[in-house]
Amino acid sequence: MDSVAQRSFDVAVIGAGPAGIAAAVAASESGARVALIDDNPAPGGQIWRSGPHSSHHPGAEHWLERLSKSGVTLMAGTRVFYVQNGALEAESDHSLCQLRYGKLILATGARELFLPFPGWTLPNVFGAGGLQALVKSGLPVKSKRTVVAGTGPLLLALAAYLSERGADVLCICEQASISQLRAFALALASFPRQLV
Repeated sequence: MDSVAQRSFDVAVIGAGPAGIAAAVAASESGARVALIDDNPAPGGQIWRSGPHSSHHPGAEHWLERLSKSGVTLMAGTRVFYVQNGALEAESDHSLCQLRYGKLILATGARELFLPFPGWTLPNVFGAGGLQALVKSGLPVKSKRTVVAGTGPLLLALAAYLSERGADVLCICEQASISQLRAFALALASFPRQLV
């Protein structure tokens, strides 16, 4: 690393998952000079890790195509380590960068809130998000007997994902009360595309 690149943008977006891509594309299409920064080697974040053509991500291909046609400067494989007063510093495997920006958008994703419970450290016990990431990375689940337990709509998505990859999903154990589930189901009826 012989030198530090200095660049300037109207908008800097940290995080190239679905939200970061959408924000960067919208800002670029509005005429702003935009940098999209992510430490992964390609855009898509954790949720689109399996690629844009996956049946689980019907919008991925559309957004990744819009990103590629936009004027967004994609800085993949780049980690931000300092942010202050309209400037940030980032590093990749081969360079350092100082970047000035007018507006900063943080789209760094979410992480699973894994609450400890008796047996949570036993072999083959995973958090829902951790298990999905492992399977996307190649963990074989075909013919594995699986119980999906916890709370929230991601349990159903994870159970479907595991089932499509050959896992034997024995049951889904939802912690929420039946009245909370009923309210969720009624609210979901307002969004038929999500229901599918």
